Amino acid sequence: MYKVYPFLFLLLFFSNSYSKSVLDVISENKDLSIFHSYLQKTGLDRVLAKKLPWNWTIFAPSNKAFNDAPDFLEDEILEDDFLSKNIMMDHIMTGHKTSLDITEKVTTQITVSNKPLQIYKSSKLHVKDMVVVKENLIGNNGVVHMIDCIMFVQPSDDDDRVSKEIGDSFPITSCCMRSKEEIDSFKKAAKSKL
Repeated sequence: MYKVYPFLFLLLFFSNSYSKSVLDVISENKDLSIFHSYLQKTGLDRVLAKKLPWNWTIFAPSNKAFNDAPDFLEDEILEDDFLSKNIMMDHIMTGHKTSLDITEKVTTQITVSNKPLQIYKSSKLHVKDMVVVKENLIGNNGVVHMIDCIMFVQPSDDDDRVSKEIGDSFPITSCCMRSKEEIDSFKKAAKSKL
């Protein structure tokens, strides 16, 4: 009879975590409250709450990411409804990718904003140059990985940090959006899709 208890504990633990959606996982995590507020502001919370035939993988910027962001990021992107929605979509992919699904081999996934995003795992899960600080927050419709970064995903040709040789091998780069040049480049690329 004693051996049944650990099994019951695991069953209760996993059934409880799988009863929550990725939106529940985000809304209940105090370190993701700012990201959650932007999902609500942009209406992406309603999309993540729907029953759809696929799961989500979300690289969710932590509160630290938003607090460390430069003021002009908030003023020029996060306060603009269109740009804010676009930057949040850069952090969301269709499909279910836990750290167990990722190897050292770099794979390219597509965000819901239709941008390729490279992910791989060394000792920790990475989204291109960003380290995931908390992996595998599992919901019944996907997985959330926390990053201390608001990502800027761009073609390597537009990234002045990258040489032509590296750009040929890695056509997409991503980094934490920090500079005025990155913000201007993001705005230009987002508005060119209109």
